[in-house]
Amino acid sequence: MSGIAFEHQYTVEGYITFAIEVVSGKFSGASSFCISDKLLEDAVSHLTEMHNNLSGTYRINDYDSTDFILFESLMLGRLKISGQVGGDGNYSDQYLVYQFTTDQTALRSIILDFYRMLDGGILRIINKIIE
Repeated sequence: MSGIAFEHQYTVEGYITFAIEVVSGKFSGASSFCISDKLLEDAVSHLTEMHNNLSGTYRINDYDSTDFILFESLMLGRLKISGQVGGDGNYSDQYLVYQFTTDQTALRSIILDFYRMLDGGILRIINKIIE
């Protein structure tokens, strides 16, 4: 069983920190991830486009470490999620490099998780998507 989950921790001066937990096969890892609210809005927009078109790639980089998340659409409605958690900025000697494949419906819950983290930014994103 593989998957990825996000939970908002706090927002300070336009920067959102969230917990990320990854299970990839028999391996798992968890860490904190920090990005700007503008980048999270961009991620929601791009991931929504990926979900609607069933194509594309999008990468999110953590501001405080070498951690990242890469979303890649594959053929036949499959989605590859890969990345790293627990990188050098997280004050840990351990980190997990992961990769797993799921179906495109996983994007919907990821997009909703990211929407929830945007403190008041949902209306801006909806307006941007409608334009």
